[in-house]
Amino acid sequence: MKIIYKLCCIIILLAIYNHGFAQKATDYTLDISKINQSEANLHIVCSFTIDFQARDSLSMRFGGNNTFSIDNLDIPEDSLFKYQYNPASQTIVFHKTKNKVVPVKMAYDYTNLSAFFIYGEGRAEIWETSFNEYYYPCIPNTCIDLHLNIEVPASLETICSYPIETISSTQYHCDLNRVLSQSLNFAFIQKNAYIHTIEEIPYRMDIYQISGMQCNKARYDELLELTQASVSYFSEIYGDSYLSAPRRISSYPIFLFHDGKGFSNRYNIGFISASQEKFSTYPNIYPLVHEIGHRWLGEWTLLIDDGEPGAYFIKESLNEFMTLMFLRHYYGEKLYRSLIEKYAQEYLQIKDTPQDEPFINIVENNNNIIVYNKGPLVLDWIAQEIGYENLTKTISQFYRENAGKYPLRYSDLIKLLNKTYPDKKALFEKYL
Repeated sequence: MKIIYKLCCIIILLAIYNHGFAQKATDYTLDISKINQSEANLHIVCSFTIDFQARDSLSMRFGGNNTFSIDNLDIPEDSLFKYQYNPASQTIVFHKTKNKVVPVKMAYDYTNLSAFFIYGEGRAEIWETSFNEYYYPCIPNTCIDLHLNIEVPASLETICSYPIETISSTQYHCDLNRVLSQSLNFAFIQKNAYIHTIEEIPYRMDIYQISGMQCNKARYDELLELTQASVSYFSEIYGDSYLSAPRRISSYPIFLFHDGKGFSNRYNIGFISASQEKFSTYPNIYPLVHEIGHRWLGEWTLLIDDGEPGAYFIKESLNEFMTLMFLRHYYGEKLYRSLIEKYAQEYLQIKDTPQDEPFINIVENNNNIIVYNKGPLVLDWIAQEIGYENLTKTISQFYRENAGKYPLRYSDLIKLLNKTYPDKKALFEKYL
């Protein structure tokens, strides 16, 4: 018993040490300019203070496609540190030479062609750290205090993933405390290309549609109705309001519709980006409910890294199933069953083929049938065994226990299911 007690004390002390003395970047400021910059390009000045603690170096994620992402990188070196930028691995490593605390200031030009082509060739540029584009250096899954300044030509408007203050028609600013380091997303849109409407439903909601491609009134009203209903449903299910001071979410979703071709919708914390054509013409807009659901079950809350076993069952399959649970609640069992049958038909096309992989193998998001069809279908099978209300409660518990915690593993969900329903372990082993 004494040995066990001593081991526990050592583990606790190590945890306290690692938590209290982790390397970090503080006093973080980003000055972003679109002045005299062509589409898909930014000029960025970034400054922060590195605390090396007891280590000799600090690695940060930085860069995108190594053939064109970063140009004119300027980091004045002095006697306090050295650095090494590795384009292929998208990292920049700072090496300590003397002091453990050193200031860093860097300037560079960043090109992100996905911000241009994916979202409609210039009418909207959406800058995000997804898809392996780290347009500013960061230590992922840590929290930082951030001072952001953005300058744009008068022809552009800025939409930010966090509350942003308009200083003038060309300047924006925000100060953020304890935000997830990789979570800063924003968009630039051409003012003359967009129609902006503001609704109170009863809360404020901003909608940006491409001029000449707007949806009809029935679809517009449907968006308002489903947004209000799904926000209310998910807030109750997860026991956590859409608005969240700890997560720096101070406004309801802004919808930004773009003219990108063949690209999926995205939840960007403060705004949801989606195809204007699909929104205006598709038979339903249920996928937008899925994006609203990512406020709770998404990459900014459930911190499981790409490449980790089962990453996209956690990031996407759970949320798609909960989207279906909202539709079942709002429209009824008949619609829900019809959707589940469609998912089953899609899955049957690949069942027992090499494409029918275990969930644990899905470590990247390829918008595939396993993630978006088989995943919700399997969860439906489990719900039929343990009860739909019970499964939604367990998924809600999984969110509440793990939101914002790092690292997260696929096995954490399995452990919770086994603990909650010990007599169903064989069921979970069979399906998950």
